[in-house]
Amino acid sequence: MKELVVYSGRNRPDLAPVYRLFERLTDTTVTVEKVYHHDAEQRVVDERSDPQADLLLTNSQLALELVRESGVFDPYEAPVAREYADWLRAPDYAWLSFTAWPRVAMVNRRHESQPTRLEDFATPGYRDKVACASLVEMTTVAQFAAIRVAKGSDYTESLIDRLVANGLRIYKSNLFTREALAREDLTAALANSSNVHVFYLEGNPVGEAWLDQEEGGLGTHVEAHTVAVLKGCKHPESARDFVDFLLTPEIQSMLARLYGETPVNPRADHGWVRPLANIRRMDAPLSKVAAYLDSTLELLRSKGFEVAGADT
Repeated sequence: MKELVVYSGRNRPDLAPVYRLFERLTDTTVTVEKVYHHDAEQRVVDERSDPQADLLLTNSQLALELVRESGVFDPYEAPVAREYADWLRAPDYAWLSFTAWPRVAMVNRRHESQPTRLEDFATPGYRDKVACASLVEMTTVAQFAAIRVAKGSDYTESLIDRLVANGLRIYKSNLFTREALAREDLTAALANSSNVHVFYLEGNPVGEAWLDQEEGGLGTHVEAHTVAVLKGCKHPESARDFVDFLLTPEIQSMLARLYGETPVNPRADHGWVRPLANIRRMDAPLSKVAAYLDSTLELLRSKGFEVAGADT
C-alpha cells in the first residue's frame, strides 16, 4: 500500500472527498494533518531537515512564495502546469495553484443593490451596510496590498479611510463576515467568490457582484489555493501523483461543483463558476504584492482592521 502525508493549511472547505477518491483509485493511504494557515509554512521550514509530510496545501500563493527561497519545496513541473499563465505558479514550479479565488462582493439579495466598483462602498447608499474580514484573513491584507501595487499607496489609504468613515464593518474571519451579512441584514461583503457559492448552497439569499470589470478599471484581485511537494519527503512519487490528480479536469470540475472554486485547468466543467479567462484581473504582480504585504498589514492595523474575540 502506498502512502501520502499532507499538511493542510486549507481547512475549509474540507478536501476529504478528493483525498478519499485518490485513496480508492490509487490504493494510497492518505494521512492529512490540518495546520492553522498562518503556521503552515513555518512548520515545513522548521522540519526541512527531516520532513514529516510529503505535500503542503494552503490557501495562498503569497504564503508559499514568501518561503520559496528557503529551498523547502521540491519543484514539480506538472504537465497541466506547463500550460499555466505565469501568475498561477512559482517561476521554478516550486508551488502550483490548484484553484483560484477571485475577490468579489457578496451581495444580499434582500436588497436591491448591485455594486459595480469597490469605490461604491464608500458612498452614502452603503453606509454601515458593508462587511469585511479582519487581519486574521490574509485575503483582506493581500487584496489591499494588490490595490497599492495597481493604484498606489496614496490612493489605497484614501480608499480605506473613506470605507472606514462610511461605516465599514470588520469581522474576525471570512466565516463571521458572511454570517453577519445574513444575521444583520447587511447589503454586501467583500469575499472570495467561492464563499458566495458555499453560502448560497446553505440556503442563504446571496449573489456575487464582480467589481471594477470595466475597460481600464481596477480589476479583480485573484489569488489561489496552492500545493507544493516538500523536498526530501518520504513519498515523493505519491506526492507528484496527487498533484497530477488534483489538476485533472475531473477534480477541477468537482471543486467547482462542490465549493464554487475557480478551476485552473481550462478543460474543467466550470458550471456556474466564472472562468479565469472571463475575469479582468488586477494588474498587480505577485512579487510586488509580496513586497507590500508587511506594510499593508500595519496600514490596516492602524485603520482598525485588527479584531479580537471569537464572537466578533
